[in-house]
Amino acid sequence: MTGCQTRIHKFQAHSDFSSSYRFGVSLHSHTMHSKEYLDRLPTYIAKVPIGSYILEREIGRSHLYTGRIFDFKKIYWTPPLSPREAYDLEKTQIKMKLGIRAMVSLTDHDNIEAGLHLRILERTAKTPVSVEWSVPFEQTEFHLGVHNLPPAQAREWMERLAGYTAHPEPAFLPELMASLSAEPSVLVVLNHPFWDAKSIGKVEHRVSLKAFLHEYRGGIHALELNGMRSRRENREVLTLAEEVDVPVISGGDRHGCEPNATLNVTRAGTFEEFVQEIREERKSEVVLMPQFFEPLQLRLLENAWHALADAPGEFGRRHWMTRVFIEENGAVKPLSHYTGTRFHRVIDKFRWVMALVTNPVLRPALRLPFLGNEEGGL
Repeated sequence: MTGCQTRIHKFQAHSDFSSSYRFGVSLHSHTMHSKEYLDRLPTYIAKVPIGSYILEREIGRSHLYTGRIFDFKKIYWTPPLSPREAYDLEKTQIKMKLGIRAMVSLTDHDNIEAGLHLRILERTAKTPVSVEWSVPFEQTEFHLGVHNLPPAQAREWMERLAGYTAHPEPAFLPELMASLSAEPSVLVVLNHPFWDAKSIGKVEHRVSLKAFLHEYRGGIHALELNGMRSRRENREVLTLAEEVDVPVISGGDRHGCEPNATLNVTRAGTFEEFVQEIREERKSEVVLMPQFFEPLQLRLLENAWHALADAPGEFGRRHWMTRVFIEENGAVKPLSHYTGTRFHRVIDKFRWVMALVTNPVLRPALRLPFLGNEEGGL
C-alpha cells in the first residue's frame, strides 16, 4: 500500500489554524497513573558542574555514614497532574495557541485509568481510553501507543496487554497484535522507536526494531514524532516512516507541567474519524509547538523538576513528597517515611540543584553548557 502523506507545520503566532482544521489532537502524555523511575536523572545533572559536585558529594557522604547505596533505579515518581489537570493543560494550549477545539488522548504506562476516569465527567465523556503499552521483544522493549480502546471492553483489553508485558510469550504476540488491529476504531502508534529502553546498545536495539517492524508492520498505523526526543532521532523516524510506508504522528510524551510540544491537527469531527484519517486515508498533519525548539536537555531537566516540586495537586498530591517512592527490601515506601533522615537531606539537596538549574532567571546562562549536545527541533 502506498500514498502516505505527512505534513509538518511549524507553529507561528500569526498562523490561522481555525480556517482549515476543526480539532487539535494531543497524543501521548502521562498523568498520576504512570510510574517514572529516576535512573536517568544523574546523567542530566552531571552536565551541570555544580549539580554534579553536590550530587556526588552527598551520595558519597550517605554511603560513608550509613552504608546506603544510592540506587536511582529503585526510586520512582508519579507525574504531578491528575487526569483532569492533564486534560485541561492540553486543551488550553490547543485553544489558546491554535484557536480550535481539542481532542486529548492520555497514555499512561500500562494503565488506562486516566481515560476511564475522564469519561465519568460530562464535559470529558468522549475522551478516548488509551494506554502506552510496554511490549517486551527479544532483548529489548517497544512502547506502543494504543489509542481509543472500546470503552466497554477496555479493562478486558488492558488485562490482556498487561498479562503479556508481565509474562511475555512470543508465540502469543502475533494474535494479540492482530486482534488490536481488527478493532476498527483503535489507533496503534509505535512510540519513540529508536529509544533503547533496556539499554542493550544502539546496534542491538536497531536490529530488534527491524525485526519487530518486519513482523508487525501490518498492525502499526503510524510512527511517532516525539516531543521529548532529539533532533537526530526524530529525523531518523521520518526516514524510517518512508521506508516502511506509514504516516508519522505527533506524540508529546509530556510527563510534567509543560504541554505537549507536538500536536496533530485534523478536519475530523470525532476521535474515531481522526483514527480513520490516519488508518485509512493515511494522512497526518503535525504541528511543532515553540517549546519543541528549545534545548532538549534543559527541557528534560525542567520536566524532572516537575517531579520534585509542588504541583496543582488534586487528590492530596500537591506536596512533592507524596509523589516520590522508594522500593527497598521488597517493599514500596513513600519518601515521607524517610523525613528527617540523611537520605531525606540528600533528596533535598538534589531538589535544590534542580530548582537552581531550572530557574528562569538563570536559564540564558545555563543554555551554554548544553549547546552542541542534543537540541530540539528538526
